[in-house]
Amino acid sequence: MKIRVYNVAESEIFTFSLPLLLGEIDGLLGDGILEVWNSSTGSSETTRWPVIEGCFKLLVTLQLGRNVIKLKYNDEILTLHLVYEDPGIPYFVRPVYISLADDNGWFQGPEEEDCSPESAQHRIILGAQLIQTFTAEKMKEHGFGRVTFQLERDEVQKPVCHWFVSKLTVTQAYAMSGNELWNHFAKELMGSSLPNKDRCKWYCFMSFTRYTPPDEAEIPKTHSEILRHTKGHTALGGGGLALFGTGNLHTWARSVDEVYDRFTDCRKINRRKLMDDSAYREYYWANYATGLGASLHELSHTFDLAHTPTGIMARGFDDMHKVFTVQRIHGGHMHDSDENWNCRISRTPSGSSLDGSPSTGLDVYHRRYKDVCYGSPFKRLSRSSSSSSIAYIPPPPLVVKVETGFKPVKSSSMLTVSVKNYDGTETRQTISQGPSGQTMIELILDNDGKVMKKAQPERLTNSCSSISSISSLSPFSSTPSTLPNSPDEPDLSFPNIHFTDDGAHWYRSSAVMLRFHKWFNKPSTAISTKKPTISNKYCIKSLNCLRLVELRSDPGGMVFQHWEFLDNQPPSQFMIKRSKMRGLPEGADMITVAAQDCNGNILKKRIRVEDLDQS
Repeated sequence: MKIRVYNVAESEIFTFSLPLLLGEIDGLLGDGILEVWNSSTGSSETTRWPVIEGCFKLLVTLQLGRNVIKLKYNDEILTLHLVYEDPGIPYFVRPVYISLADDNGWFQGPEEEDCSPESAQHRIILGAQLIQTFTAEKMKEHGFGRVTFQLERDEVQKPVCHWFVSKLTVTQAYAMSGNELWNHFAKELMGSSLPNKDRCKWYCFMSFTRYTPPDEAEIPKTHSEILRHTKGHTALGGGGLALFGTGNLHTWARSVDEVYDRFTDCRKINRRKLMDDSAYREYYWANYATGLGASLHELSHTFDLAHTPTGIMARGFDDMHKVFTVQRIHGGHMHDSDENWNCRISRTPSGSSLDGSPSTGLDVYHRRYKDVCYGSPFKRLSRSSSSSSIAYIPPPPLVVKVETGFKPVKSSSMLTVSVKNYDGTETRQTISQGPSGQTMIELILDNDGKVMKKAQPERLTNSCSSISSISSLSPFSSTPSTLPNSPDEPDLSFPNIHFTDDGAHWYRSSAVMLRFHKWFNKPSTAISTKKPTISNKYCIKSLNCLRLVELRSDPGGMVFQHWEFLDNQPPSQFMIKRSKMRGLPEGADMITVAAQDCNGNILKKRIRVEDLDQS
């Protein structure tokens, strides 16, 4: 039986150390084990990867220079020569583990897990490498090659994770909101002794996240209830800082040989003891996928990416596990036509659907999630006509028009949001706006609509509105963004691109912005480092020529249209006209224009829709 690798060429050059290899064993329809090692390191240590119905995905660690990689199945050995080169990019991502002044730095997890600061650093380093690899593979899907960001490395060229001890105490940190923690750590990190702060993006995790539901209380049913019992948690990114809690860090792999097992760990989270941040999927693997993907989402905000209709900058990061695992076909009652090898290689190794019933091979659920800023994720049960599997059905979208130039009135207004829970009960939140601010009343209703539980009125802060603000609250010159909703259907407005891992992809405009971003390229020798400019008549000009013009909703920051200029002679100016717009949100008064030039300089400007040239 011959071993074949399809996505990597002989003597291919990589600019990162953990490439993903995809392949198959010729003639094998069953399962097996593939042994892999790098014979250039002088070590005989091997990693073992599952072969699922003849297909495999595996990761191999490279050292700088030429590497001889061996793949062994039974008596068959395939030798690959791969080269790892430093791309010479001076900008980098800096992983950091943050603990508090009066805390030992251990993160929360089950008793059998090593939750020490050293274990956290190993998990964060590997997580950073995985999203670096993911970025490279998904940029290649867009025809840009395996371009990606660089990680900070030590003197022997291995990725590092700093352990930073804050001056905050536990009591102080638990009294702060996510935005307050983000702003505090932004200032503290920028004032630290760590070098090259002007050339790094901070990829930071807080050790002190704690999920503590009352012992006698019911198991939390909704995401909002889980967050209500969680301290020291956030997921925010913008400017130069991406900041996360560690509530699911115990599900992350510590080393490369754990990656596959962790992404296929079908144990369920005990929600009486541990935080479940898995988009209602409950499993360990789902917490790993969502946690790792969300960290990439927030890091990408530091790369100036906005929310998008699909992909990583929507809720596509929940599918992160599909990039690194093979999905079974035959055990899931799916007709195997083998027409598309990419479809075969993207299947997860579980032979069942998310709720434990047999899989149809195609995911029969559609997801639309909401984050802490917009409310809890939705889940409503339905029966598919073609399957008995439980499906995720999205609610109708909520459209909010924000008007300007009005005078506030003293009368109050209300908004009621209802969320269906796991057991058929309903959580109903009523938000009231009055002269004294916002308050929220939450009710739990049974299947007949009767009130089972009523929470005390809660006064709300304005953290949601501050997230979409463009004004700066920190040294990073940008306010952080959190996790968005996800639409149901992909945007197919650009041709010849097939996404093999469902939502785990870069939206087209995101990929274009990353392609020319300063954190993805060697410094330009061009004289001008000036950002593009925009005139009163909304003509964008750049001395370095334009590569991307992107239109984003305001408020909300969702990309709804873009123009890309990838040829050898990109334009030096571009006129924004109302007649050229497609997908403008209904009732929009303002939009944000983002423009990027050939050197990665980026302009962001809010403009009034009514002022645009209509011709």
